[in-house]
Amino acid sequence: MTILLGDIATVRTGLVVARKKAKLDSLHHIAYEQISLRYFSSGIKLDKPEKEKDVFIASEEIAGKYMTQEGDVVVRLRAPSSAVYIEKEDEGLLIHSLLAVIRVHSNQIDAKYLAYYLNAQTTQRILKQDVKGTAIPMLKTKDLEQLLITLPPIEKQKELIQFLALADKERALLNHLAQEKQRLSQAVLDTIIQQHKED
Repeated sequence: MTILLGDIATVRTGLVVARKKAKLDSLHHIAYEQISLRYFSSGIKLDKPEKEKDVFIASEEIAGKYMTQEGDVVVRLRAPSSAVYIEKEDEGLLIHSLLAVIRVHSNQIDAKYLAYYLNAQTTQRILKQDVKGTAIPMLKTKDLEQLLITLPPIEKQKELIQFLALADKERALLNHLAQEKQRLSQAVLDTIIQQHKED
């Protein structure tokens, strides 16, 4: 079965932060961690750094509809239009206008399946065709709403999610091992160079 994304979910652009940015003479200064474009990685998990968080200082309290909630799927509107699934620990992050938030309102689809579906190469090719603009090409929320989603039965979606989550873990482990190997190789090389300098 295929269905339009707009029929099973609401799609909304994030906040235009320039309108809420605190000035030096503002009465209020409220700090919010916002989702940076660099928080997006190859999987559907938000890649938040432990340090160097992206903080936005607002002049007033920001409405809850612009903050992440568990089960949200957040999509980059600037290419590449990758998607992440918001886990419980990622709630309360500010969603700015370079992102769209998708909130599923149907029991026909699992939001994690949707995030994986949006990141699939086939879907990415379709979204790439929809990116418009000359200076900064952007995907529009209307394009997301009009996207046809293939929906297997919910049980199949859950099986697929488990398989893809395991593949993501394996990929992350391999990446970590490759980085460690690179660090070790560099340390060995540096040691050899240092020894020869001293000889």
